[in-house]
Amino acid sequence: MSATRTPYRPSLADFTTETRQTTGDIPPALVGASTTFVNNAVYVFGGRLATNHQITNHLYILNLNTYVWTRHFAAPDSAHPPQPRHFHSMSVHKNQYLVLFGGMGYASSRKRLEQNENICSLRDVCLFDTKSLSWITCEVRPSLFTPQARYAHLSVCANDKLIIMGGQDVGNRYVHEISVFDLITFAWVQCSPLDKPYGTYRAIAFCPPTKDIAMFKSALYYPEKPKKNFSLTAAETMASNDPTLDVDLTMCVYSNYNFTNVTRDLQLLYPLRTQATVEYHDRSTQMSGSVLPPGLRFPTGRVIGHHFILIGTYLSPTQHAFHIWALNLVNLTWRRIDAGSALNTGSWNQGFLHEDRRKVYVLGNKSQDLLKDYHGRRMNFEHLTVVDLESYGIYPLPHAIYSSTAQAIGLEMLNETMVADSELLTSDNVWVPVNSAVLSCRWPFFAKLMSQEEPRTASNQERCYLRFPENHAVAVAFLQFIYTGHLMTAQQQNPQILSRLLILADMYQVPRLKELATHAMHQNLTITTARLIYETAALTYQISLQVRALRVMLSSRKVLHEAVNQPGGLTGLDTAESSFLPSPSNGSMSPGFSSLVSRPSHDDTYFSRSFSMDSSSDETAPISPSASSPTSTPFFGIRRAMQPVMIPARSMSTDPSDFGPMSYLYSPRRMAKSASRSNTQPSSPTMRPVPATLR
Repeated sequence: MSATRTPYRPSLADFTTETRQTTGDIPPALVGASTTFVNNAVYVFGGRLATNHQITNHLYILNLNTYVWTRHFAAPDSAHPPQPRHFHSMSVHKNQYLVLFGGMGYASSRKRLEQNENICSLRDVCLFDTKSLSWITCEVRPSLFTPQARYAHLSVCANDKLIIMGGQDVGNRYVHEISVFDLITFAWVQCSPLDKPYGTYRAIAFCPPTKDIAMFKSALYYPEKPKKNFSLTAAETMASNDPTLDVDLTMCVYSNYNFTNVTRDLQLLYPLRTQATVEYHDRSTQMSGSVLPPGLRFPTGRVIGHHFILIGTYLSPTQHAFHIWALNLVNLTWRRIDAGSALNTGSWNQGFLHEDRRKVYVLGNKSQDLLKDYHGRRMNFEHLTVVDLESYGIYPLPHAIYSSTAQAIGLEMLNETMVADSELLTSDNVWVPVNSAVLSCRWPFFAKLMSQEEPRTASNQERCYLRFPENHAVAVAFLQFIYTGHLMTAQQQNPQILSRLLILADMYQVPRLKELATHAMHQNLTITTARLIYETAALTYQISLQVRALRVMLSSRKVLHEAVNQPGGLTGLDTAESSFLPSPSNGSMSPGFSSLVSRPSHDDTYFSRSFSMDSSSDETAPISPSASSPTSTPFFGIRRAMQPVMIPARSMSTDPSDFGPMSYLYSPRRMAKSASRSNTQPSSPTMRPVPATLR
């Protein structure tokens, strides 16, 4: 009796995964080619043709904006490409150069190292400039540290050094040494023996970024510390980006072997330290998780934020698939990144990480057979699957742009009313003194309004006033960001205030505030804040944050309803927390939650979208997570009510109730000029009490 095929049920992962068809000069199926990402392009070099086994030195470039392949041909007056090879390494240096080392190629009289049937292993170094699209030949002087020729080795670039580790020689024997090449002097400067065999078949090497090393010390350097959930505070963010932090170059190597009963190994080492043998710091026993990665073949990976992304091929008697896993480098906890149905079928062979876009790209062919291609070590390039990582809370952490001292000075300046020359009037009728020079420098919208005023002179020192469409708490949090460039106060971390800050950042086009507010909402995402964050993400088109919030609500719904059905009812959970969760349904989402959308390209459709909102007569009121039930309400009222609409100066009034919920800059001089044109006597604005402190 044949097994019944289970129909596929859509999941949230399908919202964050897509497969694209590539066009142009698509590379043929290759064996042992290198795939490297840099500056929004993918570079595929070398490899052996799967059809006739010919080794090549062709270079193909994929533009990730257009998904078009282009074959690169060296200019006649430039350096020639390196000799044909496969199973070499290609590392990225200074986000511009591709550093090529080793591999296997045809034996020649000029580079005859170890021969076996006209095939030899190589140990030359060559660079490719991605800006000028030209090859750079390295004249390497002979040295006592010159490494042994090899292929299928590990390589990383960090601190102007190329580190080569492990690999195999032409006789398929493991090379037990680690070598360091200086990319400034073009010389080999160090070589040390290794106690363990390493190769690309089962291992991957990576260097945690120096600017984040202080944060990683909690797990990689001090494994005896108790594990805890990670939440990066503002102070930790600034500390992790201190440029004066003196940190020794750290290299991590993850390997898995014995695939039938997989063994996972994580080692920490210092390749630049002079020593007889490499000293390993084993972190294998510290790794944990509800599920652990299986044995992945030919793994690749890279660090993004405080996560190490592991990508590789998983083969078992019952499953052939391409897997993506994430290791939290703070508590060394594993979790799998679900790519939905996209990577469950077809032949997907090589993955790479786009840090700026927070996505994983996987090259392959959705019509090929993975097991067959793996046995032939075949790589395909016809299709590209894109997996979003931010929807799993994995993204580059925002870095401080000002020092902690400058931020403290900014807060003191905001609290000092003596340096204020303008005032903000909030929606709850509170006047807040501000400095127009600071706002103009760091808030483009305010600078645009100021440009409509007459330049200030010694005889023209009049105060200006701005109607701010938020209450006093949100206005102060916004000004704290303007003065410090960061969200560092407890008031700014309030979920209700964060939601308004994110809307302001999206409306006034403040990218820095949007990045910080989105990061803070990721950090504050819990069962009690999930709905508020979901609604705010929908309004600001933060699709990844919206999906993650929805995932929290759907996953906690099952737990809560199971707790309700237990004899003791809810245990350890407040019943109010379950009031805003969608009611259980037959595998479908609650009607209160609308489908995910992308930002429309036309303003008419932009203002006509509908999302689930709290029932409220005031559309501009903050969304409350404690509302009883969501209703579908057009949200254009919220966005239009906060749009800055210009109002003629002659309509100005000193009564705050006469102001609409829009921003407008005015001064007594402008009011006087407008009144003289309309033959009316201007009235001076009534000065409101200024709060003594803005904490």
